[in-house]
Amino acid sequence: MTKMDEMVIRVLYGSETGTAQDVAEQIWKSAKRKGLQSTVSSLNDYDIQNLPFEQLIIFVVATTGQGDPPANMKQFWRHLLRKTLSATMLQNLKYGVLGLGDSSYSKFNFAAKKLNKRLVQLGGEELLPIGLADDQHNLGIDAVVDPWIKKLWKEIANVFKISVEDKINKEDLIIKRYNISIIEMKQSNPICIDEQLLDIPYHLNTDIYAQETFINSDIRIGTIVENISTTSQDHFQNVRLITIKANNITYDPGDVIYIRPKNTAEQVKRFFDILHEHNIKLFSDTIIQVSEKEIKVPFILKRNLTLGEIVEQYWDLNFKPRRSTMHTLSLISENELEKEKLCEFISPISQEELYDYINRPRRNILEVLKDFPYTTSKLNITLLFEIMSPIKPRPYSIASSLETTPNRIQVLVAVVKFKTRLVEPRFGLCSKWLASLNNNDKVIFWLQKGTFRFDNNKPMILIGPGTGVAPFRSLLLEKVKKGKDLKECILFFGCRNENKDYHCREDFECLSRKNNLKIFCAFSRDQHHKIYVQHLIRQQRELCWQFLENNGSIYLAGNSKNMPDNVRDEFVSLAKEIGKMTKEQAETFIKHLEKNNRYQTETWG
Repeated sequence: MTKMDEMVIRVLYGSETGTAQDVAEQIWKSAKRKGLQSTVSSLNDYDIQNLPFEQLIIFVVATTGQGDPPANMKQFWRHLLRKTLSATMLQNLKYGVLGLGDSSYSKFNFAAKKLNKRLVQLGGEELLPIGLADDQHNLGIDAVVDPWIKKLWKEIANVFKISVEDKINKEDLIIKRYNISIIEMKQSNPICIDEQLLDIPYHLNTDIYAQETFINSDIRIGTIVENISTTSQDHFQNVRLITIKANNITYDPGDVIYIRPKNTAEQVKRFFDILHEHNIKLFSDTIIQVSEKEIKVPFILKRNLTLGEIVEQYWDLNFKPRRSTMHTLSLISENELEKEKLCEFISPISQEELYDYINRPRRNILEVLKDFPYTTSKLNITLLFEIMSPIKPRPYSIASSLETTPNRIQVLVAVVKFKTRLVEPRFGLCSKWLASLNNNDKVIFWLQKGTFRFDNNKPMILIGPGTGVAPFRSLLLEKVKKGKDLKECILFFGCRNENKDYHCREDFECLSRKNNLKIFCAFSRDQHHKIYVQHLIRQQRELCWQFLENNGSIYLAGNSKNMPDNVRDEFVSLAKEIGKMTKEQAETFIKHLEKNNRYQTETWG
């Protein structure tokens, strides 16, 4: 049996936006508390040649697109799919797979499921059943993550015959990832701590992510050239059509742009106000140095930065703390009442209470720090790096055609704003920031293949209410620019009011008038009874069936709440009524379309 001091637990993650990294580090920290040897890294940083010799690996994997592996997992996944690999290659490996997904997508947690299946095919032994965390759950991913991790340690103890009790001394309970130093000097050009960065131009108060363009040619700096509203001033929501200029870019209809946002000046001020209220002497011009302690330092932090830059551009001041954050706060709390409450929040039997405190009102980290003042007063720069979460890049469907607007990317952005029981309205970090940008402002971005696989040679039924119409605008503009007629395209668009939020109206009316696009608009609030896109599909069911009989495909994009299911139900009904099928046959017919990529969806929560 493996000796405890010989076993190394590898925790590997694959993620587009960083959530999998957060969870992987949570598992790694748990291992360290138990006195176990453990490492954590992204899948693209792992030396895959070591895989046949590993004893225990925990995989934390997110899913992108139509069940695709995330970008930092693709090389690892391609290696696993090689036909020359032996069916006994992983016979010494015991593993666990934890998937992070969103059940509003039809291919829920596909990347994790495929990985789990492939590891078995190569001889790996599943330590415990795959965990399938769902972002749509009331409690978020923690509803699955926390009990799965608890079961993981139980299985490790049983299989490897080792103790998994916490062993680290009380004063060292918080596992620190990095060494954080405050450089007590102020200078306009801080000293770099990484030799490879020495030649990179750098000035304070610039975009700290600009340096990534020197090591990754996919990351670009774009310039805002237009930021206009597509909604009326009296509409409840502000939707912007934002144009970004960048040279030598390539993309296709359906592709996605990932944008790195920043916190607002108001949020940054609030952060420092909280520190100073609690006599924490950290200031925006304090220069910070981050170096490796336990895990690899992110590239962006390898040079000295001011705390102001880190707060504005690296830490997400809007993020909703997870149980792991509350656990860290509970470890430093010395106030009896606050510590009791924090411990209550992290208890498994109090998940609903934590949900009511954090998720339901969407309470952010700054508000939590305000609610626990005595605990907040115990924070220092190192602990801030443990409780704060990095800003994650946000994906948007591209709404423009490169053929129509060369060197331009357009995105249709709905500014997220809503009320909860908290006094202050909730805003989306990225959408609010994008809406505030002016001409000549800069954005850091990269482009990625989208989920849609358009078949331009066959009839198309496009369903895109609200900002879901963005990828279809891109598609239709490109088809016309390439000389294609749109007579075999139907577009179902939906919004509240014809005169308030009919996005890109002139474009679609022009395409209908000049290029034979069949467009049907559901303006839900322009009459007493509400009309949605599924009602118009019912009205046009014979036309839709004609398109499907001619080998046409359905493409749907929009909010995941009710619309996708309602539309799908309508197509099942359509197959029953017009196709003369039984309910079972109609359901099988739609499943056949989905399986053969003739019914594709791209939805978001």
